Amino acid sequence: MNPLRPRTHSFLILLLLMGLLFSGGCAWFAMGPPSPPFDRQEIAAIVSAFENQEKAVHSLFSTGTFTLETQGAQSEAEVLIVARRDPPSIRIEITHPWGQPLLHIQVNGSRLNVISFSEKRHYRGRLGTPWILKQIPFPLDPDLIWSLARAYPVLPSYHHAQSMKDNQMTLMDERDADIQVIDLYPDRHPRRVRLCRQGTVIAFSDFQDLSGILYAGKIQVTDGENTTLLTLDIRQMVFNRELPEGIFRQEPPPGFEAVDL
Repeated sequence: MNPLRPRTHSFLILLLLMGLLFSGGCAWFAMGPPSPPFDRQEIAAIVSAFENQEKAVHSLFSTGTFTLETQGAQSEAEVLIVARRDPPSIRIEITHPWGQPLLHIQVNGSRLNVISFSEKRHYRGRLGTPWILKQIPFPLDPDLIWSLARAYPVLPSYHHAQSMKDNQMTLMDERDADIQVIDLYPDRHPRRVRLCRQGTVIAFSDFQDLSGILYAGKIQVTDGENTTLLTLDIRQMVFNRELPEGIFRQEPPPGFEAVDL
């Protein structure tokens, strides 16, 4: 296993991590003996549980390791994530296993601010800019990035929900097109979330419970062609602590080149 090298496609790896957060198609086969789809009451209870989990967290910080596997190569890095829900801000610090900083990523709403230490560049722009869309196979969205930071999926805006197979719920728009398909474990924890419009899948496993707040200890993101797998293993998670305002402001070191995206 080769450690992540600071000089190797660091900014692209950042984007994969963030929009990363999500991949795969929208067709899956049921595992095990089939059981009835969820009825309306069960769907309402599942949606309510998701909404309660979302409301339960207003800030967090976590540490862990992410592993990126692509084209037969595998790389690792340490990661620190600090986030708050209102106003929406997420900070991600990616560090080489021996401690050298690689990337500092700041997302405030739709604004993106990235310091690349290996390139000595300071990138500034928005999540939906054409340059970013060329680097990753799906559009980034603040709710998707929060789902990764939170280690629990956030429900997008949708028109109605229905269940067509066991342990699965589909969120649809007003034209009955799939927006998001959620596969659940028998205990109703989210197991796999397919973002149909983005062509991305996020898998959640190893759930932990901190005083009623659930989070996945492992999150895996696959791209649409199954050529890239990113795994985030959370080592520590802390919820709802007061965060200093300054942590969501960052300035590049002297001499770094400013690049507007």
